[in-house]
Amino acid sequence: MRTILRLAGIGFGVLLGMMSQSAIARDLLVTAAKPDKLYVIDAKARKIVGDFHIAGANNHITTVVPSPDGKVAYVLVNRMETIVGIQLKTGREVFRANLSSPGERVKDFFAFTVTPNGKELIAYELPTRLGSSEYQVEEPRFVVFNTKGGTHAKPIRTFPAPRRIGVMLARPNGRSFYAIGFDLYEYNLKTGALMGSRGVMNWQQPAHGQPDLLAFWPVTEPSGAFSSPIYSEIQKDGAGDAVTALMTLDLKTGDLTYRDFEQTTALIFSTVLAPDRKFAYGTYTTLTKVDVAAGKLAKRVNNDHTYYSINIASDGSEVYAGGAMCDIAIYDAGTLDKKGDIELPGCADQALATLRVVHSR
Repeated sequence: MRTILRLAGIGFGVLLGMMSQSAIARDLLVTAAKPDKLYVIDAKARKIVGDFHIAGANNHITTVVPSPDGKVAYVLVNRMETIVGIQLKTGREVFRANLSSPGERVKDFFAFTVTPNGKELIAYELPTRLGSSEYQVEEPRFVVFNTKGGTHAKPIRTFPAPRRIGVMLARPNGRSFYAIGFDLYEYNLKTGALMGSRGVMNWQQPAHGQPDLLAFWPVTEPSGAFSSPIYSEIQKDGAGDAVTALMTLDLKTGDLTYRDFEQTTALIFSTVLAPDRKFAYGTYTTLTKVDVAAGKLAKRVNNDHTYYSINIASDGSEVYAGGAMCDIAIYDAGTLDKKGDIELPGCADQALATLRVVHSR
């Protein structure tokens, strides 16, 4: 009897060990690729664990926004006219918002976000009225959907928006959201009231000319801050030099900062902050590491090819470059030594898709 109990105790211990191992949180890389795929990748195992079809993608996939609980990925497809929600464990479609309707063509130029409680999705719409003899460009707007609206979701609120918005980001307090374009706008989520705006392209940086930026990748994990390279001309000793700065927006506090870190010698499309925010990493034809506190370039290495989107492991140990062609490159965050590649099946083209990191169990 004692032997049986001992064996039972050992078995129970093994079971608990297996349960604890399975409950360990892991990083999942989430990306999308033409013509109609959403991929979920175990970052540590370097293994694709989800290969899902998105109906009606129409050979066009761009922005990917995970739900706050990491269970659903919302993806902009169908030439920027449809947002689809896909469960990351099953691949089941749980949400679909067709932005266009008969007589009105609507495009969402990359920009949408999900509220911190996961209950609402806010999208940026550029509508055009399709007449029998002419097209009429209408005013842009924000539309709000209930994420439980199913596969035929309809707007529950609509309010005016400015033109040229490329990124939307929800604030953690759940009361407002940011929209980034020529300037940084903040809107009340419930009423749509403009709460304030600050300069982005209309910044007031001493000795700096009007800047330019390409902000289409709404990555804020794992630091809770959005960052982007921003370029301008600075007047020094009577001559103009192009400089690259890092623009950083803390979603919680609202702090918006700019810090020059080099004369522009290489273009960077997107950046991500390390969890401790001491370093930022950027990608395009090179992988760039920036010392944020010192405001200087820390290191740069050549990429094997162009990458548009970048992200970082939740513990800050690895950097991931994707969003172009059919692979995700993995680098050591400290040394920038390349650790490997993950190739998508059939060499599927990611083509501007946002590379996200979901810390999930």
